[in-house]
Amino acid sequence: MRVLMLVPQLFYSARGTPLSAYHRIKDLRARGHAVEVLTYKLGDPPPDLPDVVVHRAFGPHLFRSVKQGPSYVKIWFDLWIFLALLVRLARTRYDALWAHEEGGFLGALVTRLFRVPLVYDLHSSLPLQIRDWGFSDREWVVSIFRWVERFTLRRTAVAVAISPGVAKAARESWPLANVVTIVNRFEHGERATADQAAAVRAELGIAPGERVVLYTGSFVALQALDLLVDAVPAVRARVPSARFVLVGGRPAEIEALAARARGLGIPPEALLLVPHRPPSEMPAFVETCDVLVSPRVRGINPPGKLFSYLSSGKPIVATDQPIHNQILDPRCAILTPPDAKGLAEGIVTALTDEARVRAVVAGAERLLREEFGPERRRAAYGEVEEGVRRAGAGGGRARG
Repeated sequence: MRVLMLVPQLFYSARGTPLSAYHRIKDLRARGHAVEVLTYKLGDPPPDLPDVVVHRAFGPHLFRSVKQGPSYVKIWFDLWIFLALLVRLARTRYDALWAHEEGGFLGALVTRLFRVPLVYDLHSSLPLQIRDWGFSDREWVVSIFRWVERFTLRRTAVAVAISPGVAKAARESWPLANVVTIVNRFEHGERATADQAAAVRAELGIAPGERVVLYTGSFVALQALDLLVDAVPAVRARVPSARFVLVGGRPAEIEALAARARGLGIPPEALLLVPHRPPSEMPAFVETCDVLVSPRVRGINPPGKLFSYLSSGKPIVATDQPIHNQILDPRCAILTPPDAKGLAEGIVTALTDEARVRAVVAGAERLLREEFGPERRRAAYGEVEEGVRRAGAGGGRARG
């Protein structure tokens, strides 16, 4: 198939949706499909894909960046990418339009006009995102996005959900939707060597014998890193050698968390806030740690890093919320109440209970092998391809 992938994001950038789109491209190309990308004017060339064709939206771009989550700036960028989409589809015939997030709505507006089957890649539920990211709590605004999601699903040949929770939300929005779940399972390459881990410890000033609790990812408010910072004193009171390392922040986000830590009396050496680092460096940080933690409490779209966490051989501590427990359970992770006290208890368990750690690490290996192995992934992509073929035979029409 010849696929046009619509990515209404800064592509490439090593975060959330752009990272997911990047791995979708690699998966599709590995299956023999030709993939072109249509994205914002801003963004970096995708790594390890030098020959992929990237079309960038034209028009006056009055902003130099786009923050994560819904925003009015994003609406401006989406207007220009929609105009570019019209031009691209008018010039070139594609077998499928694969659209991420709100790009699905833009695709739904044109799928019948250009008779191209639409694959809608859902990373969450649009009306839930509006509330979770603090864009608006007004019911009429949420209702508009609820209608947008339903409209999009009605015109979609295949809806690809990144998790069971997102798939459930899609079916609740439009029961006739043809939903296929393909989780965002992407690891950061091979495990790091002992020398690479030692280099990270030396860089961070972590002495031999000190225990490392690691978080990797963005520092946006949705990640609930405030709960993790609040848990530090309770953990240190019981495990004085514990060092917390949080990797992935921007300067303003780092300063906000540092101020919170100072207010709690946390010494600087106990909480290391590290700016964003390339994904290629993450294996060394993971190899350095004793515990991996994810404190999020809101949303239904599990962090993509969960699967790299699961394959790390390290225990995971995560809040017992839908964002995590649709993938994780007590057999493969230490799940905690969604508050600082609960996180602290879970981290202390991961640092002190060797039998529990062995059990959850072994459970993580089983989960990856039995529930999210390559055979299931290949079968899921096969379902998507079959749905596109059926829709193509019907002139791009979806059911409903």
